[in-house]
Amino acid sequence: MKPATKHALAIPSAKRRRRAACRFARLGALALVGSLALAGCSSNRPVLADATKLGNVIIYKTGVAYYERYAEPGEEHIDLRVPNERVDDFLKSLSIVDEASGKALPVSYPTTSSLDGYVAMRINLGPHNGRLRITYVTESPAWKPSYRIVLGADSAGPQAPGAPPTATLQGWAVVDNVSGEDWQQVRIGVGSTSALSFRFDLHSVRIVERETLGGGGELALAPPTGGAAYAVATSKVRMLSSLGASDVATLSPGGMPQAAESRGSDGDDSGNVQKEAPRRPDLRALSQQIKNSKQRVRIEGYAQAGDGDLQISSLSRANAVRQELLDNGVSADQLEVVATGKLSSSDAVRILAGDDAGVPGTTLGGAVSAEDSQPAGLAHFVSKSPMNIAADHSAMVSIFDKPTNARRVYYFDPISERGSKTYAFNAVRLENPTAYTLDGGPVTVYAAHQFLGEGLSESVLPGAVAFVPYALDKSVVVEASDDSREELEKLVTLQRGVATAESRRIRRKQLVISNRGQKPAEIYLRHQVQKGYELVASGAQKHEKIGSAYLFAVEVPPGKATELSIEESTPLLRTVDIRTDGGVGDVAVFLAKRAPDAELGRRLREIVDAHRAAQNLREKIGVLHEQMAVYRGRVEELTLQLLSLKKVREADKLRLSLQKKSQEINEKLQKATIEVTDREGELMTMRIELEDKIAELTLEAPATPAPKAAATRK
Repeated sequence: MKPATKHALAIPSAKRRRRAACRFARLGALALVGSLALAGCSSNRPVLADATKLGNVIIYKTGVAYYERYAEPGEEHIDLRVPNERVDDFLKSLSIVDEASGKALPVSYPTTSSLDGYVAMRINLGPHNGRLRITYVTESPAWKPSYRIVLGADSAGPQAPGAPPTATLQGWAVVDNVSGEDWQQVRIGVGSTSALSFRFDLHSVRIVERETLGGGGELALAPPTGGAAYAVATSKVRMLSSLGASDVATLSPGGMPQAAESRGSDGDDSGNVQKEAPRRPDLRALSQQIKNSKQRVRIEGYAQAGDGDLQISSLSRANAVRQELLDNGVSADQLEVVATGKLSSSDAVRILAGDDAGVPGTTLGGAVSAEDSQPAGLAHFVSKSPMNIAADHSAMVSIFDKPTNARRVYYFDPISERGSKTYAFNAVRLENPTAYTLDGGPVTVYAAHQFLGEGLSESVLPGAVAFVPYALDKSVVVEASDDSREELEKLVTLQRGVATAESRRIRRKQLVISNRGQKPAEIYLRHQVQKGYELVASGAQKHEKIGSAYLFAVEVPPGKATELSIEESTPLLRTVDIRTDGGVGDVAVFLAKRAPDAELGRRLREIVDAHRAAQNLREKIGVLHEQMAVYRGRVEELTLQLLSLKKVREADKLRLSLQKKSQEINEKLQKATIEVTDREGELMTMRIELEDKIAELTLEAPATPAPKAAATRK
């Protein structure tokens, strides 16, 4: 690429006052003031190199600068004077190469510093040397990026493929020369890489303390250092609670397999164990602790001796405890279930404090996490022509000026700290037109000689797309609502109507996007998937990933509204009682979306159909009971009216009419009573048939191959 480096803007530095104070102190007008001023001058004292010329200076974002100096041949030696505070950086990066032979030259320097705060270094040159290239790295302020976007008149709306660029992107670098020397005819460059930079003491003399050993003296042996329980890798994990197999079994509606009981000391002579029945554990206090901490916890399940499938057994126990915590009000987002598949002789479930307490940090338009703020890839811009920057001055250097594809869009960001949960931002969607990574920095947006706003961009890879919000626009309104559900995916086991099933917990965010403007709106909505969940992909949703978040693109006509549904899911293992209405409903949804084994599917559909028929019959019986109650009430009213008319002789005709109505209602009541009796008998028959179908329906988990016994050496 050809960066535009012809233009630079000089900026007087605020350090001129310090420099003036340094001159005043060196004159010795006031000894005390001079000593104080020199203390402030030490930070920008230059590296002094006799008979050398400064060629290139490359400034990096990691707090260092790379210097290239050149020395012409003909000298027997070159003297360098390095400030004490820069010696360590200088030594660990110094390279002196003879350009003619390509050989590196040695350097000698005194061990102790001189009184003036400099270390003198001498380079001894041999005969017939070519020009020397002296390179080193020393401390320097980081450069700062700044960008300008100039939008064209046709920058609104999506662009056709192959269309010419509609905007211009300019990049500027703010460079500060605080090295203490003038940069005359120097090529200036800026760089951002993933390289690290640090301080390391190479100048100080190191004395290694050596151990003194005796001549055969007796030494007492010390014990080794003990370890902490439940330590994972290099981090310590705090265990909140643990449950045994019998405790977990009381939490499971279908019964959880327990470890085989061994005969204890309380057994009778026949060998039977006299043991008190396990009590249901009370997890209310633990649930409140988890809710108050707002911290994620990990529920680890363990298998017990005698279990068939170790993985399923450990996951079943962990999910039983998870369900108990959910029933006590703990949010599902705080719970992470782990099936260890390992045998444990002591604990069936362990509840451990996690190290993650919430949603990961966000990036675009808000607080940028430390990891995302680091430059990705390589950026290296060097001026083609040399330039001058006086000491204690700064300059704005143009690093590129390129056409690019950019357009105005709307950007909805409810996640970031500075985002909005109701309105979308005006933003620019732009592509990086350079072959290098653009560091994050401020972006000023112009269009048709008009200032539109300012935004902040993060690092952008070559050719990648970035979004820069620059103004809050209330013409696009977003209303959000959340709900969740669970769907069965696979039945693992089924015994006497209680099934163990693999399911997914699905969280759905429903967004209603309204465009109150007069033009069509292209809107990008940012969504952060909760940790432990994954996005449920849909072919109808256009989305792209930016960092750890997803952007969903929608187009809304003027004065209209569009709905967007975003779903994310996490796997679970749960128990389903198909003898209940809720369990049958889950199975019905499962059959509608999944295709189980043909025979199993047929028998499950028979159970669902029989349950629905029984449910319809129960509803009919309920309606009949309501009718019978109405009939009885009407009969009682007519009976009272007839008793009142019995003493009135002129009411014989009315009395006969009421008697006829009472007789008709009694007949209806008798028919309803007979029908209810018949229906209840039919319902009992259907219930027995349904229970028989459920009892005969079984599903066993696939057998886990037994581990091969290790060969023993005799």
